[in-house]
Amino acid sequence: MTWGAFFYPHAVRVRNRTGGGGMGSTYGPPRTVAAEVIDEQTLVRDADGREVVSSTRVTLALPEHVPLGSLVTVWPGLPYEREARVLSAAVNPHDPPLDPHLLLRLE
Repeated sequence: MTWGAFFYPHAVRVRNRTGGGGMGSTYGPPRTVAAEVIDEQTLVRDADGREVVSSTRVTLALPEHVPLGSLVTVWPGLPYEREARVLSAAVNPHDPPLDPHLLLRLE
């Protein structure tokens, strides 16, 4: 069973981080994904273990895969659209009737 639009009423654009080097990160093509977006400031640990402030929480249905450092555009097409880097990601494996999901914290 999937809850679809009930749990994921918004849409985001995701550009997966595909690599990095001396010239910076590289990203794949954008794709649109159903999501739940909540703007909230929260203190989280990034991939290096530093405490940083996250401004947005994004929830995606599994099996979506979004690596750390990827770029996510929230509120696309609206005046307050913005693109932010993924600081942390966590999988929440729920038992039915709830869907397992991916929880992203953005800059």
